[in-house]
Amino acid sequence: MSVATAQPKKKAPAKGPIAPAKDTPAAGSGSGSGSGSGSADAGSGAGSAVQMTEDAPPSDMNGTDENPDNPHGAGNVDNGKPKPPPPTATVGYPIEEALRPITLPEGMAELSIAPHAEMSPFWSSDALRARYGITRQFQLGVTYAFAGVYDDPATQVKQYAIHPGKAVGIDVTYLIQNWIGVRIGLPFYLNPFAMSLSIATPIKFHFGDKFALGAFDDLLNIKLSKFPPSFTSELQNAQAAQGTTTGTEQSAGTLRLSGYGIYQLQSNVAFTGRIGIDIGDLSGGSSTAGAGTSGTTLVFIRAGIDFTPRHRVDLGVSVGFDDLAHAGTFDPQLYLALRI
Repeated sequence: MSVATAQPKKKAPAKGPIAPAKDTPAAGSGSGSGSGSGSADAGSGAGSAVQMTEDAPPSDMNGTDENPDNPHGAGNVDNGKPKPPPPTATVGYPIEEALRPITLPEGMAELSIAPHAEMSPFWSSDALRARYGITRQFQLGVTYAFAGVYDDPATQVKQYAIHPGKAVGIDVTYLIQNWIGVRIGLPFYLNPFAMSLSIATPIKFHFGDKFALGAFDDLLNIKLSKFPPSFTSELQNAQAAQGTTTGTEQSAGTLRLSGYGIYQLQSNVAFTGRIGIDIGDLSGGSSTAGAGTSGTTLVFIRAGIDFTPRHRVDLGVSVGFDDLAHAGTFDPQLYLALRI
């Protein structure tokens, strides 16, 4: 008797990877045929690679249009509208003396006095100084030596008295650069009439917020008629005026080579110092020592402190020697300035 044996079942071929669905199902993906060709056809249809589209090349291949100050990115959208300029800070007249410019700002005026005296022989003098900022670069100044206390050289007896001043002058300062200017002035003496030409080249350098150095703000005073008037000593003017009546040779002019320094201790407190050489007669004459005489060559020195209690008010006091070789030329000085 024969026994029928069952035929072993063939394993179904492995299905290929299913491609992502598109708009319609892939053809042949559901075929149940066991033939190899049918399976291959189905796999080829379902596993074909997707064609990728390339991005368009950038309009600026070399990066020449890129602005590093205005990169384009998330949160930084340039809408093409013009941007307003940054606000400009208005700079006024600093309260710190070390930071002040050579000339006053446009439209500002200042009045100042600086009474001072020498001890031996005693004399005192004072002048009223006014200056006005026409523009930032142009400044007009007027000075009047309004009084002096001294022994009148025209009298034989020694008698101290207060004498009205007779020296007045006008000057103009032009600011060439922020650190240098030029000043031209015409000092006059009223009786007898005398006149001179004053020339200065004031310079000032700032070093941070604390230090400043300057020089040559009172350089030359050259005689034009009779003698060169002085704004610092009415005794010197009285001696020169007396000399015109006696035929005494007068000074041809004076030269002052001086420099100063400022240390700003606080915003409204500053220490000041000045040193220099005075040549009292450019013609080479000689006389006795002292700031109240002409014809001398002397070294002077001064130190002081300035206080600004309010923005438009300055107060100061200083001491020094008008001639280091003579102790009698000890010269205390006060200072007051008002700005409007």
